[in-house]
Amino acid sequence: MRLEQLEYFIRVADKQSLSYAAEELFISQQALSTSIKNLETEFKTKLFIRTPRGMSLSEDGKYFYEKAVKILALSHELYEHFVSDERPEAGNLIVATNKRNKNHFLSKVTSLFYKNYPQYNITYNIMNRNKVKDAVLSGQADIGVQSLLKVNKKFVMTLTDELIFIPFHVSEYNLLTYKDSPLSGFNSISMETIVKYPIILMAESDLISDLFYEMVNLYNSQAEIIWADSVELQEQMVEDGLGNMFIGKTNPIPSKTGRIIPITNSISVESGFLLLAEAVDNPLRDLFIKESKRTISQEKNL
Repeated sequence: MRLEQLEYFIRVADKQSLSYAAEELFISQQALSTSIKNLETEFKTKLFIRTPRGMSLSEDGKYFYEKAVKILALSHELYEHFVSDERPEAGNLIVATNKRNKNHFLSKVTSLFYKNYPQYNITYNIMNRNKVKDAVLSGQADIGVQSLLKVNKKFVMTLTDELIFIPFHVSEYNLLTYKDSPLSGFNSISMETIVKYPIILMAESDLISDLFYEMVNLYNSQAEIIWADSVELQEQMVEDGLGNMFIGKTNPIPSKTGRIIPITNSISVESGFLLLAEAVDNPLRDLFIKESKRTISQEKNL
């Protein structure tokens, strides 16, 4: 159990909705759902009662909520008492990124960074993911935050020699299919086979879905895509036998009827920093990279 998990749990309990809580926490619904499931597994109980209208606390969940609030209050008290007031000089950093990476990775990073270095200012320029590298190359941004798709250990989008990519998070993916699926008998499966069957992706503007959509089209431009409005619906559609979906290797199987199949093509998404290879010295940029990597490495459910 980690303090972040308690924060997530409390937010879901307060909002009585996974989607609303994820939006306020600036993390994906899937990451939040996994965090809650991991808590329930660790404590061997159901913390929430899930209904079509939302989520409410179970009896064990009410007890857990009361204790979680006290634990977080004590942790904040300790931090305020012992945190150092010594700060380096002020400065400003311009970061180019897309909406998903800003919400998914950088919200927690920024919050902790401002807590430790309040004299700094971080400005985020939100743009289409394909324009992030151009912003760095043109000098409009000091640094970029980008997610790149890798298939067979090669980036689908190539980077010029003018740029350096420093990864801070790697997500590897398997295929989630349903028990009676034509694919359920496979011990491993290739993308060439996957694209012959319906694939369920997130309907909202989601970076990962965009990357997977482009990848699917590389293998089969006529592939059948089914769009879902939420992670929960996506998983339910798989369970109902409507199609298959990509799922992170570290994610638990959403249901007893689901089956995970490794993908032979080695599919992964690497998120990281983009900066000029010949960039001038920038102590604030380097500090931001170091602090960001440390914060993100502690977020196991991202």
